[in-house]
Amino acid sequence: MQIGVFTAGEQDPAGMVALALKADEVGFDVFAVGEHHNPPYSSSCPATLLAHIAARTTIALSTATTLITTNDPARLAAEYRTLDLLAPGRTDLVLGRGNTAKVFGWFGQEIEYGLPLTIENYARLSALWPERPYVWHATTRSPEIADLAARHDDGLFVFAGQTEHVARYRDQAAHPRIGVLADALDEGLGHEPDRLLIKAGSPDDVEKLWSQVRSALPHRRSSRDSAPKRALPH
Repeated sequence: MQIGVFTAGEQDPAGMVALALKADEVGFDVFAVGEHHNPPYSSSCPATLLAHIAARTTIALSTATTLITTNDPARLAAEYRTLDLLAPGRTDLVLGRGNTAKVFGWFGQEIEYGLPLTIENYARLSALWPERPYVWHATTRSPEIADLAARHDDGLFVFAGQTEHVARYRDQAAHPRIGVLADALDEGLGHEPDRLLIKAGSPDDVEKLWSQVRSALPHRRSSRDSAPKRALPH
């Protein structure tokens, strides 16, 4: 199991960089940042932010999530392919549809079409970037997204309190991999995920979380103790 920290983007960019630096320093496996365009968030350009972090760390980098609905798949391919070249073997993507009608409107889309946009834009991204790093699909309420992830042998990401589609996904996927976003370590560990991301708001939070990890899993070693970090294989 990979264990990391994530932020939805409530901090300013410098604050998010500080989170990543501390996560890297103490030994977490992964740092992830969500993409949001509405206040109070400051994470509208995660690829740029992660590229800056990549230059200053050795930690694996991901998103939590990248909006597959309101971004042009060609732009996503260009930005994240560049990130992958700058940090080879250290990046992957968590794709999500978003849930804010106002944000959809800012990008010329309508939230009512979020599900078909997800499926269509994922197909376009896959065609444009067939050798992309590992991809996860985030879902809170749509069984169709669990089906999409299983059909393409991608991972499924869920919130710790919204896991109703996990069994459906596991039943269909050839190589199921589950990611969990949690507010607390114990909440996430109970689901035995392949990747667990715990929310952190400050470097002090990251320090405390790492202490909790070492207490809860005393025999655990960071993946960086024995081998270079890589995204999960497809």
